[in-house]
Amino acid sequence: MRTRPEYKTGDILTGPIRGITIERIEWYDSAMLSAATNELRQVGSNIHTDPEYAKSQGLEQVNADGMIMANWCSEMMVHAFGVHYVARGELRTKFIRQVLLGTLLHVKGRIRSATPQENGNVTYVVDIWCEDQHGMKLTEGDASVEVAA
Repeated sequence: MRTRPEYKTGDILTGPIRGITIERIEWYDSAMLSAATNELRQVGSNIHTDPEYAKSQGLEQVNADGMIMANWCSEMMVHAFGVHYVARGELRTKFIRQVLLGTLLHVKGRIRSATPQENGNVTYVVDIWCEDQHGMKLTEGDASVEVAA
């Protein structure tokens, strides 16, 4: 059994580093559409999959769906806190810049607070963000999790 995670204020969490490829974007969009319709479906033209459509909407090129970054932030939290996050975790994200095709995305977090509770549990608040290969922040937010004693 995995031991109880112990972090202190200021500790840094690191999540996945992944490239934004057209295949990742299409896999995600197709999976979401398939899940929503209960049948295997391919996504049509949108700002995430069609370069010409994206340009017609005033964008530089196709860009990743924000839920990809939210999921990768959640993955980081699951890796750091395990079942505690799955059972008693929350995540809020804000997409502050486009995540363009070809971006190498780094998911990161910093423990903002670790507050002991009367019942012996600890509530962690984590500042989270995704940045590109140049250190530019593209997504930001926060997460919280109550870790059971």
